[in-house]
Amino acid sequence: MQSNRFQVNNFLVISFLFIIFAGAIYVWVKGDLKYSTIENRELAQMPKMSLKKLASGEYSKEFELYFNDQFPGRLKLIEANATINKDLLGQNVVQDVYVANNGLLLSTVPKQTKESAKVIANRINKFALQASKLGVNTYFSLAPNKSVTFEDQFPSYFPSYGNEASDYLFSYIDPIAHPLDLRITMNKHKNEPNLYPFTDHHWKAKAAFYSYQTIINTIYMNSNEVGKAMNADDFIWKEEGLPFYGSDARKTTRANVTKTDTITVVKSKEKQDLNVCYNAICNRGLYAEEPLKNVSLYTNRYVTYMGGDHPETAIYNDKVKNRKLLIIKDSYANASIQFFVNHYKETRVLDLRYYNKMPIIDYIKKFKIDDVVIMNNVNSIYVTPTLTNFDHPGQGENQ
Repeated sequence: MQSNRFQVNNFLVISFLFIIFAGAIYVWVKGDLKYSTIENRELAQMPKMSLKKLASGEYSKEFELYFNDQFPGRLKLIEANATINKDLLGQNVVQDVYVANNGLLLSTVPKQTKESAKVIANRINKFALQASKLGVNTYFSLAPNKSVTFEDQFPSYFPSYGNEASDYLFSYIDPIAHPLDLRITMNKHKNEPNLYPFTDHHWKAKAAFYSYQTIINTIYMNSNEVGKAMNADDFIWKEEGLPFYGSDARKTTRANVTKTDTITVVKSKEKQDLNVCYNAICNRGLYAEEPLKNVSLYTNRYVTYMGGDHPETAIYNDKVKNRKLLIIKDSYANASIQFFVNHYKETRVLDLRYYNKMPIIDYIKKFKIDDVVIMNNVNSIYVTPTLTNFDHPGQGENQ
C-alpha cells in the first residue's frame, strides 16, 4: 500500500517537473512575447543574472514574474477562466464591465461629486472668458459614451453614473462656453445601428458625425462663414478592416463577446485637398491603414482614426479660404475631426495630456484661431484633470 502511494507521489512530482521544464523549453524556443494586447501591458522579459541579485533573492522574484508572464498558453488560460466564470458561475460583471444581453459590453462610469464638476467647469469658464476677450468663441461639448447613452441597461446591483456626472458638469458651465449637451443628439438616434461598437469604449464614426452636425450648426449660428453641417450622403460609408474585440473585450476576454466589431471608414464624395501634419510631420492621412490589417483580434483598431492621439495636429484645406478652428480633445474626437476639416482653411488639434509647449490662450494668439471646440467624453474629463489644464498643459494621463 505504501509502495503504491510512493509510486503515485513520484509520478505526480515527475509530471509536475516535466510540465515546468517543458514549459521553460517552450518559452526559450519560441522567444519572449513583448506585449499582452488583451491586458494592455508590457510583459516581463528574461531578467539579467548577477551575484548580487542571486544573493538577495531578487533574481528569483524577477524570474518568477517572467515565467508567469511568458507561460505557454497563458492567453488561453485567461480566456478559459473567463468562460468558467460566465458559463458555470453566471457572472455578467467582469472588472468594471457589464455584459448586457444584447451583446453590448458596458463600462461603468464612476460616481462623481458636484465639487469635482465645479472645479472642471471653472477651468472651462475661465478659459472661454479669456478666449472671448480675443474675439474667439468657445464651444464646450461632452461626448456621451456608450455607457451614458445606454445607461438604462445597467442593472440596479451594478449602476453607472455617467448621466449624473454630465448633469453636474453642465449645471456649472457658463453660457460664455456655449455648452452643447450631445446626449440630446445621441438620444434622437439611439435606436439606430452602428452608433457604438459592441466591445470598445469609444463611439463609431456615425455617432461622431451626428455630434459634428450639432456642433458645426451651432457655430454657424454665430459665424455663417463656416457653412452649415454636411449631410451623411455627402460621404461614402464603409465597414472596413478585420473584425476586432475592443477595449471592453480586453477586460472580459472573448468568453463574454457575442459580436465582433469593425471600423467605419468615411470618405468624402467630393475630392479633398488636405495636408495633414502630425507633430509638424506633414503629408500624412486622416486614417492609419495598419491597424485595420493587424491579425490580432484584440488589436486597438480605433487608432485607425488619425493614427491615434498626438500632442499637436494641423490640417490645412486649400479649398476653404476662411477661418481657423482649434479642437481641444481626448480620443473621442478623433473620429469626428474628418468632418470639421471641411469647414475651415486650418484645423488645429491639441491633446492636452501630451501637448506642453505653451498655455492654450497663447496658442490661440500665435495661430490666430477663430473658433475653439472642446470635446471630451464624460469619463475622461473627470479622471484626467490635465484635459482641462489650459494654463499648464501636458502633464500626462493623470496629473
